[in-house]
Amino acid sequence: MTSSPATLTTTFALDRLTEIAESLSPQALRSMLAPVFGDDLPETCYQRLHDALRDGALASPDHQIGPQALGKASYDNATRIIHLHPEVIENALRQPQAACELATILLHEFGHHLDNVLRQDFAPRLADGRASVAEDAQGEEGARFAYLFCNVAPLEPGKLTVARLCAGVRDTHLQVDHPALRRFIRLSQGEDAQRADSHNARHEGFSAGGGDKRHPERSWGHGSIEEDLKYAGFNEQQRKAIYFGNWLRDYSQLLDPKLVRAPDAPKDFPAKFSREVLTQLVDLLALKTFPSLQGTPQERSHYVVTPQMLGVYRPSEHIDNPYNPSASTFDPRTIDPDFEAPVAHDDPLLQVDPKTSMKRHIFTSVDYMCERLRDAMATGPTPKGLREFGAALHVLEDYFAHSNYAELSLRKQGHKAVLPWTGKTDCRHAWPVVTGMFAGTDVIASLAEPMAKVLFKTSGSFESITPGQRADSELALLILLRDHPDPKWQAYLQTSLEVRDALADIPGFNGLRRVSWISSSPIRHTQDLMKMGYQAVLNLIGNTVDDLQTLRKDNPNTSGSTNPTHSQLAKDHDVHPLHTLASLMARVAVRNVGLAMYKHWEGGRLLDPVKVARSYFTHPNDSDWQDELVSVWASEHSAEIKRAGKASVFDTPHGHEHPDIDTSVWERIRGLFR
Repeated sequence: MTSSPATLTTTFALDRLTEIAESLSPQALRSMLAPVFGDDLPETCYQRLHDALRDGALASPDHQIGPQALGKASYDNATRIIHLHPEVIENALRQPQAACELATILLHEFGHHLDNVLRQDFAPRLADGRASVAEDAQGEEGARFAYLFCNVAPLEPGKLTVARLCAGVRDTHLQVDHPALRRFIRLSQGEDAQRADSHNARHEGFSAGGGDKRHPERSWGHGSIEEDLKYAGFNEQQRKAIYFGNWLRDYSQLLDPKLVRAPDAPKDFPAKFSREVLTQLVDLLALKTFPSLQGTPQERSHYVVTPQMLGVYRPSEHIDNPYNPSASTFDPRTIDPDFEAPVAHDDPLLQVDPKTSMKRHIFTSVDYMCERLRDAMATGPTPKGLREFGAALHVLEDYFAHSNYAELSLRKQGHKAVLPWTGKTDCRHAWPVVTGMFAGTDVIASLAEPMAKVLFKTSGSFESITPGQRADSELALLILLRDHPDPKWQAYLQTSLEVRDALADIPGFNGLRRVSWISSSPIRHTQDLMKMGYQAVLNLIGNTVDDLQTLRKDNPNTSGSTNPTHSQLAKDHDVHPLHTLASLMARVAVRNVGLAMYKHWEGGRLLDPVKVARSYFTHPNDSDWQDELVSVWASEHSAEIKRAGKASVFDTPHGHEHPDIDTSVWERIRGLFR
């Protein structure tokens, strides 16, 4: 980390705003900023802001580097200080692309500061001294303010100086290229960021995700679990690149046999999609999710999602039970040879190994994980090596999230009321480790919802005001329409967008509101097209409903089956009573495997990442590393243990306590489009 004390001096955001405002009247400045900060601010606020910018009377807030920042950065409305996490500064020093993130953060947090000044200093007061306007703009004004700068070129060509950093004898001027900064802002501060609101009491922040941000103490996902790799030595960019490989394994599940159209089959939009179109859709999502990894054309080349990189849904890559009891089971390899062969009820893979007391198919997944680890070890900490490492960690994390390992660990310590989700078998420990069936179709529901929010949410007023710029929903629909049997639909959408470009080509910001209104008008005549996009996303869930309803009929705790469903076991979501226990186990395993990989890449050979990772794939009765963790967790979570012993918690459809992604997702996604 940067040596302490370190100071950062910057007027970057203030200078950029001043540069723009110099050529604008107070009315034009209001037209530009009202969509950012809200119509509730009277004209006098913007007049006073215009005067302050013209006279040089608006001060830039102080910037402090320290761990007190909420997330990567946060603005304190009371002290008017922007707090920056040290890792953001360190990354900006080591990697030129990370300076774009720092510049974006400075613009974002200055947006919070400017909103505070407008409302507290420039807005008129009531007779009793209270403010006449709300304390804070609705939504995320920081992201909206930063997004303004996608469309404004600097007056002077060349690099933009973002900040001066002084750390001991080190004095560094951080700079960015405007095209790279513009691209980063567009990807990271778009409509998703503008709809979010990271306000926390008096602090407003620049946040990053993983699990439910509202409950970080008890909600973890693959991304937040992988943040523990910082304790193994990996920097932020490396952790993102590792998570990219992990994230790809989740989204490969979209390429399920029920959704993929064979190359020689006729187009059947929106019931089926080609593998190429679904891959391109995931590539668009990757561009939105990992903008800091793809800021330059060279960096982008490492992260373009290809069919080979993404793959298709394969049970072995997720430790899923490959058995499908459906009578209509067909061989998915007739659609694409990359799918795995169907597994019959008498297949040896479905048997419990008597020595290990584990389902044999689990070791197929272990072999896949080890292959990915070996590839990562050989490739090194390159984009490909980090991606392969992430794919391997996905399997490791899923072992705790998708099996009954947590349940059996609790039963080992005497909590016999916890349901094992399996019948007894003729094996050494009687209750075997099992995983669930049908994660591919189950998880599609959980993936479709965030996809719909990212790609098809109603646009904000700042979207597509630049000719040639496309909203996420428009880019997604252009991709999906490639699979429409009638090419005129894609041609019609393309023509509509070109007409809008011509209308939107109005110089200056004076016409911003007019551009915002005009930009949506051609699309008003293409509502059928947008409905097609919505229907396509909804279809991702529609094909899974029957399977979900059928599979809920069996309860392994009473039937003696060793084939529970993914829904009955999955602890991915924080509503499951054992979510935090499974997540804590995964974090320990990820940290230790991460340390082994980090040391290996540095030249050390004392720890073998493959051996370390493989050691976690045991029955809980054959390992003790988790015992203390389970004991402490159990002492603090008696209510969750009680819930884990009630089958009704898992059987109640649409209940608030229901831990799986059930068919209510269908209605939630429909709600996005009303």
